[in-house]
Amino acid sequence: MNLGDIKTGFEKYFRIWWIPIISYLVPFGIFILGLAFRRDFLIDFALILFYLNILGSIISCVVQVFIRKWYLLFPQLIVAGFLFFFVGMIFTYSPPDFYGTHKKIPENIVISEPLDSIPIQSDFNNNHFVLTGYGQPGIYKYYTDLKPKENGCIFIKAYEVTSNDKLSTSRLKERSKIKVDSIDSGIFSNDFTIYEGSWGDKYGARFELWFDPKGDKPEYKLTERNYIIEGWMR
Repeated sequence: MNLGDIKTGFEKYFRIWWIPIISYLVPFGIFILGLAFRRDFLIDFALILFYLNILGSIISCVVQVFIRKWYLLFPQLIVAGFLFFFVGMIFTYSPPDFYGTHKKIPENIVISEPLDSIPIQSDFNNNHFVLTGYGQPGIYKYYTDLKPKENGCIFIKAYEVTSNDKLSTSRLKERSKIKVDSIDSGIFSNDFTIYEGSWGDKYGARFELWFDPKGDKPEYKLTERNYIIEGWMR
């Protein structure tokens, strides 16, 4: 294919009103392949093509006005508007997320399953940091009997164990934060959500318990533990 053929193809795309409409079949087909093979990169690629085609449809509408076929822009706008709303609803309320689908849980590390109930004192005999399920898959609650000797905040950092990807970076610190006074005693606990992945797609994650002292002192890690988890489905 030479440059002339490419130019002719673009001219047909913008001048022939129905070509932008049937072109939506391309991202739709790639989206179906992404669902079938459970691959996020195909879903993302389909979404890019979809929005590019919406842009192309708008340009084609302008072209129809210039070539005095303004009445042909209405089917383009109706189809583009409907698909934009439909795709927006999917990615707002049930976006596909296959982050954990193809992850392997390593066999050469110590890794635990979250508890199903509130931990008892014996659960802290070997570990000072315990994770439990909390309502729905992907939502967890952590407990610790560690007692910092200064005022500040305890919080969680999480990483996928095979790639070291940081998980739920935008929300995890604030959501898991616990204010601690140096005279506090007992067990500290708070809940948090891991957003990467979907229900049933389990993978390994390293949870690190950190402490952020009050003032200008640097934060430091208290302990860490590996758990088998899954993401929360929005």
